[in-house]
Amino acid sequence: MIKNKDNDQTSSTGVMSNVPVPVATDNKIIGDEKDLTGYWVGEFGPDVTPGDSVEYESGEDEEYNTINISIDEINGNKVNGHTVIAGKVRFFKCNMKKAGSKYQFTFKGRADEKAPGTYKFSIAKGDSLLKGRWDAGDKIPSHTFALVKNLFKYDPNWKLAAGRYVDYNKGGKVTIRVDSAHTYENDGFSTTSDDVSKHNASAELLTKDYLANLKKGDLLVLRNSIFARHGYTFKKPQINLYFSQQPWYVPLNTDVTAELTPIEKQNIALMVPYEKNAKEYYDAFGR
Repeated sequence: MIKNKDNDQTSSTGVMSNVPVPVATDNKIIGDEKDLTGYWVGEFGPDVTPGDSVEYESGEDEEYNTINISIDEINGNKVNGHTVIAGKVRFFKCNMKKAGSKYQFTFKGRADEKAPGTYKFSIAKGDSLLKGRWDAGDKIPSHTFALVKNLFKYDPNWKLAAGRYVDYNKGGKVTIRVDSAHTYENDGFSTTSDDVSKHNASAELLTKDYLANLKKGDLLVLRNSIFARHGYTFKKPQINLYFSQQPWYVPLNTDVTAELTPIEKQNIALMVPYEKNAKEYYDAFGR
């Protein structure tokens, strides 16, 4: 049984959750209708000017996400698909309209969502960008997006790109050294150290000596990198933001347990007790 502590969801079924995998051609440039099915992936964020902040009803900052709009099946003008974003999979049905060389799609979010909104997007023959907009009324900014077709194939050798995971909800004091005789304290936030990227938890068996020297944030990222490589979609904003910035990341599913390799399962089991007892690492980021 593998538990992903990102959202405390436990899966012991040994099977993937019931999310379709579309049959996709290798063509990223649309030649005809058969090239439309597949995963369309890219950045999803509010249309705001720099410096603006967006507070959602949950109180969490959900400004940046990676979205996957999956066009699963097209029969005539009938379309079945699903979206994957921020820990949620939502299924949709809509009609496809043709206007010249352009294919157009419109569907509404589920009525039980706080902000279901309406998705409108299109792509033309000879184009590689699926462009659209999500609108949810006056209280939440519209989201404009431009997505590319992603031919996802799991690769255990994907490495973590430069950049640090930061949890701004966890703060602590940091001692800043001015010179050999003077120091002062400043506010810092929980983050990762440089050690987190030294080893790949999907490609090699980790050692106890390596894990014993890692901080809590390092272990959180290292463990969740396993799930991210398989397309796990994260609920918690901080970890979701971190992996959305990885160039290889594609959100696919809320349960990837059945996809984990023996090496990954062994590493997860080894990391969990170290993560539970590890200390936080705080940084003031130059302030």
